[in-house]
Amino acid sequence: MKKITSQNASAPPIAELRAVSKSFTTAGGHELKVLEQIDVSVQEGELLALLGQSGSGKSTILRCLTGLIEPTSGRVLHKGETLHGVNADASVVFQTFALYPWLTVEQNVAVGLMAHTLSRAERDAAVDRAIELIGLGNYHAAFPRELSGGMRQRVGIARALVSQPRLLCLDEAFSALDVLTAENLRQELISLWRTPGTGLSSIFMVTHNIEEAVEMATRIVVLFPRPGRLGLVLDNPLPYPRDAKSPEFQRLVSLIHECITTTTLPDIPVDAPVAGQPVSRGRSRMESIPLVPVGQILGLLSILHDSPELSNIYDISDEIGKEFGETISLVKAAEILELVETPKDQVRFTELGRRFVAADRAGRHAIFAEQVFKLRLFHIIIALLQEYEEVESARVIRDIGSALPYDNPEKIFQTMIAWGRYAGLMDFNAKTGMVFVPRTEDSAEEAA
Repeated sequence: MKKITSQNASAPPIAELRAVSKSFTTAGGHELKVLEQIDVSVQEGELLALLGQSGSGKSTILRCLTGLIEPTSGRVLHKGETLHGVNADASVVFQTFALYPWLTVEQNVAVGLMAHTLSRAERDAAVDRAIELIGLGNYHAAFPRELSGGMRQRVGIARALVSQPRLLCLDEAFSALDVLTAENLRQELISLWRTPGTGLSSIFMVTHNIEEAVEMATRIVVLFPRPGRLGLVLDNPLPYPRDAKSPEFQRLVSLIHECITTTTLPDIPVDAPVAGQPVSRGRSRMESIPLVPVGQILGLLSILHDSPELSNIYDISDEIGKEFGETISLVKAAEILELVETPKDQVRFTELGRRFVAADRAGRHAIFAEQVFKLRLFHIIIALLQEYEEVESARVIRDIGSALPYDNPEKIFQTMIAWGRYAGLMDFNAKTGMVFVPRTEDSAEEAA
């Protein structure tokens, strides 16, 4: 295994964030805070995996680390010094292949040297070396359209390696590939990183795949969303090559699963009743909702009903073919509506959930409406519609942004309208930009 030696362990990190926060302005003009007080560093000689759900701010951290964007507050360091501009020691491989279709493999790889002053002979030698290094020796003159997805991503990796970076950053680099191709590329990159003489010291990878992180990384950092904040930091001492079936590998996977599950789906509900106090019909806390369509919630309930043996959230994730973070959001949506409960890593129908799946169409709408009405977030719209016949969406979005400063109010609004349509509580006219109370239930099925 490649290790951080005593010599480079005392050296300053090759890239570091200190107390970094980052906010963006949404299309509607709202400030959206995506990172809060992030402290993370990439040491010389390590393979660090940043693991988190989609939308948790992983790519934003990568872009801050490499100098592609500036943080709103905090410091970005390179070898102990404040970073100005782009980190010259780093190269990035993105999720999409991002190749120029009119350029050959050789020409696409050469793009990685545009910021370097080299002679023609030096440039050609560097390009040839990178192409050979990544196993594309016979494809110099090929165009991207002539290559498979895996080969196109190899070109992207070669382009990142051609400048001989000390730090290689992977932004979900394997997520667009099929399972076998992704596994092959992962193993080749590990081999490349561990091979002396390549000049590559460290790898920083962004991923939502827990098994991928355990398979590759020497250290794993888990990021929690809204806003992005650091959670579990875990050393991974397993020797290479790693066996995904080994007990220790599975122990690490389970540990990370449990960390994410207990944080996102806690066993004690936020609105659990307190002894001696009356139970409120509505939720006492302003809580966000997952960005999940109604149809996916109904699909999850249908699968749980048809396959009662599927009770473990990891097995459910495999069954529905979604990454773990997406499955967490889907289950969370059903839990917020009190249709399922989630003790530990189990997903079980509540009594209300069983009544829901057994009900006819009208009965389902009625139950859904009652549960949506309990959510304080929806009272933002419901209260306005009780006072006015129509409400401007801009006003609603502004109020959502004030209530949930760490969420994207436009996306939350779209999900609220979809849930509200199915419940028959509200509708939205995109042409006029007005939210209104529907007079019929014709739109209910559209939301599903």
